[in-house]
Amino acid sequence: MRTVFSTSAFALVLNLLVAGAAWAQRTSSSFVQQFAGGTVLLANGDTIEGPLALHRNEDVILVSLPNNTVSTLSAVAVQSFAVKGERLDRNRNQYDDFYDARMGYYYGSPIYGYTPRARRTTPDTSLVRVFRVFRWNHDNDYSDFKSPAFFEQLSSGPTILLRRESLVQRPVNYGSPYGFGGYGGYGYPYGVPRTMGYYTEIKDNFYLGTPNGAIISLRNPKKDLLAAFRQQSKQIEKYAKENQLDYTNARELAFLVNYANSLQSQPRQ
Repeated sequence: MRTVFSTSAFALVLNLLVAGAAWAQRTSSSFVQQFAGGTVLLANGDTIEGPLALHRNEDVILVSLPNNTVSTLSAVAVQSFAVKGERLDRNRNQYDDFYDARMGYYYGSPIYGYTPRARRTTPDTSLVRVFRVFRWNHDNDYSDFKSPAFFEQLSSGPTILLRRESLVQRPVNYGSPYGFGGYGGYGYPYGVPRTMGYYTEIKDNFYLGTPNGAIISLRNPKKDLLAAFRQQSKQIEKYAKENQLDYTNARELAFLVNYANSLQSQPRQ
């Protein structure tokens, strides 16, 4: 029996292919963050300071120096850097410097007798964020090649919670919370959404940095964190439940990592 490929079906497939190509272009867009001040510790031990631009996708920073020149540095030339005064980003809903978590705080910690600072919803130029360099396979599990990359430090050690932020543009369809109406019409069959446009948001990608410099990807934060701390997994699950902590929330995940570290430091019974 000969299959007849109708003109309308061909048009639908063509539309989907074009949409897929546009999606690929949108997810690969450049992501640059601007900071009013930065201090960079170079690989050779020197330090430079000045306003800083972080090019996320390329793992490159541009530092404006006092002599009106700009120093362009890739991750291979940097040990770590701290920044403050992040320029307002309409894609970001929450602002946090993770100071408490970087100091080792977690709920119930016997070391700290204070409540952590409230999470901010507006920019604060006094907030300091810290970035470190780790060698990374760029989530290519089938490759042994690793190159230096920037990761934001969210917790204390010895095992550190790290984050890489990325821009994601999601489609707005008729019938979605960002659109209106229903499906169908305009040449689209029912069940296939018609894209109105796109909105951009910042996506968190979490990792663990081990004391020996290895990177563990937390694609599924709960599952992968418990696997990394296998011997303490039951205690961590109980702690997260008692304190109503969300494994996908950056701040709360940082507290969980600090708690997991505290369990490893305790002597075995």
